[in-house]
Amino acid sequence: MSEFDRKFITDAITRMLARREHSFSEICRKLAQKGIESEAFMPVLEAFREADIQSDERFAESRARALYMKGSGPRKIKLDLQQYGVDELAAEQALDEIEPDWFEKAKWVKDKKFGPFKETDFKLLMKQKQFLQYRGFYSEHIEYAVKGE
Repeated sequence: MSEFDRKFITDAITRMLARREHSFSEICRKLAQKGIESEAFMPVLEAFREADIQSDERFAESRARALYMKGSGPRKIKLDLQQYGVDELAAEQALDEIEPDWFEKAKWVKDKKFGPFKETDFKLLMKQKQFLQYRGFYSEHIEYAVKGE
């Protein structure tokens, strides 16, 4: 690999990581989309990882925190992190790091969408539960959220 190629790859990775954290597999995918062979960028990317410039753990925590703040539940966050190539252990650690209160977050999401009152109509109650399930909350979080004040 020429010095020019190495500099081009280093600059590309640096530009990606300057904007936000990226997972290892996400960077690999983006570099491959640019037409760069994996044999060329893998040593450079490994050097970034060894220098702790690129970290899947930091990416997972950052992404998990952002999704949590938007109102996503644990199931949805884990699936999202898997799509970015983050392993299950790192995803679990990221969820532990942000110290979430899933019960209160589910209640907040439900109240924001449907209001703070307890629903008595069965059909509307099912609609609320389905919405919270879509947002990635588990059944115990959903039951807490819909039981109302």
